[in-house]
Amino acid sequence: MGVFMPKKILFTFLIISFLGLPLIFFACCADEQCSEEDTYGKTVLHKTDTVFKKIPKLTRGPMSVQIGAFANEIYAEKFTNYARTKLNTTVNMKLSKEGIYRITIGEYNEINAAREILKFVKSSGYNDAFIRDEYGEIER
Repeated sequence: MGVFMPKKILFTFLIISFLGLPLIFFACCADEQCSEEDTYGKTVLHKTDTVFKKIPKLTRGPMSVQIGAFANEIYAEKFTNYARTKLNTTVNMKLSKEGIYRITIGEYNEINAAREILKFVKSSGYNDAFIRDEYGEIER
């Protein structure tokens, strides 16, 4: 009978563990206050109505409208010159740290200004254009 006792204790421990762990994980937001660490290590408290809530931690930088991207510099220059003529506006070509030539228009701090240019660019035939910042795509 002594041989079966450790198996019963082990079985009981496993049952309690599987039933108890979810309570520990979901207890975070039971009082409608969650804390998390932001990117700089400070604790942030915020009210939530659900367990998960997206809160932007970093502000985005200046935005531009990207109309093309090329690995080949010659193709990028040709595309840039054609876009300048077609759109009759300043078109920039920048080499990214990944080695891609990004063809962009403008530099905006307000999303609505970038959206207006995006609408103009798409109506001019650049259907794959999108708003981006230095970290990547923001909106299509």
